[in-house]
Amino acid sequence: MKRKWMISIILSVIIAGAGVSGVLYLQDMMPAKLEEASALVQTSNNDQADEEPVTREEEEIIEESQDRVFQITAPNGEQGSGFLYNEKGDLLTNAHVVANTREVTITTSDSKELSGEVIGISTNTDVAVVRVPALNENAPLPLERENKAEMLDNVLALGSPLGLQNTVTTGEITGLDREFDIAPFEYRGLYQISAPIQPGNSGGPLIDAETGHVIGINSAKLDKEGIGFSIPLPDILDLVERWSESPMESLPEIQDTVGGPGEGYNTTPVDQATYIVEYFYESINQGDFVTAYSLIGSSWQGDNSYENFRQGYSNTLSVKVDDLIPKQSGKNVQVTAFITVEENISGEVEIKKYKLNYIVGVENDQIKILSGKGEEVSS
Repeated sequence: MKRKWMISIILSVIIAGAGVSGVLYLQDMMPAKLEEASALVQTSNNDQADEEPVTREEEEIIEESQDRVFQITAPNGEQGSGFLYNEKGDLLTNAHVVANTREVTITTSDSKELSGEVIGISTNTDVAVVRVPALNENAPLPLERENKAEMLDNVLALGSPLGLQNTVTTGEITGLDREFDIAPFEYRGLYQISAPIQPGNSGGPLIDAETGHVIGINSAKLDKEGIGFSIPLPDILDLVERWSESPMESLPEIQDTVGGPGEGYNTTPVDQATYIVEYFYESINQGDFVTAYSLIGSSWQGDNSYENFRQGYSNTLSVKVDDLIPKQSGKNVQVTAFITVEENISGEVEIKKYKLNYIVGVENDQIKILSGKGEEVSS
């Protein structure tokens, strides 16, 4: 039987795609001086402890998908995500991302800005369609139209959390048929996922890691919990395809939106700092050193070239994060990470534990890991 969640959890559920203006909460940073650290300061990990590194097949799916996932920005600066779902240049997204606006700005994976128009939106199901004429006749993402996902299916969540475009997180389907209400929207039959999502992810695709097909729309998360929710694609395709065939002449006003333009939910600086460190770890575990390097501040980069940064992982086989402890520190946030590292030392595999301290703050309006230092600790 379908499990129905009680309305009492609603207060702990936040819309994942709410505007990312909260990224700018940390302002006027005090200059942070990088402290010398061992190569382990750079060693990172996916926050899914048992997750395997991304396979070649998954890498190919990610590469093929990213150009068809876009950042959507409302006139007031609120941001979310959307993905190309047909050859008419139509993007599928969440209603709360584009609520109460007709014109939006679409940013491509190579940072080009395009004009988009909301042509359909629901007042009770959190979905909407944005038409982008410049994307007409472009190949869309492949869609799963009929089959529902099953427990423990591997998934990829794509989008622009906290304004970090082309972000990919990995996880599994950890629950089925979840239900709750966040006025004015009703969420029914949701997938529960372990792939980390954050503000800006809303409207982005949930992709089957084996087939490469879109199976859902990332829409919400439990506050301070590593649990996200996606709307199954087969449940809403008929609705959105009607809008693509016959666009709405006038759009309904959506009342009491949580996360819509003008009423965006903003995560705290502590939440943002924790997420950026998690994303750093995940990028390293995926072998995406370019992204990981881009997440560190200019002072750190100035003292550590990309070549040296990457070389710091030459002996690292795997990393498991045991705990992340964030703490507000003036205008910055200190994130203490406890990790277990599997290393190749002179041909022998050794297991070591480390404590690392990162300082996270805003640099040029972007969240960065400004500095870090680490030390080995006893088992």
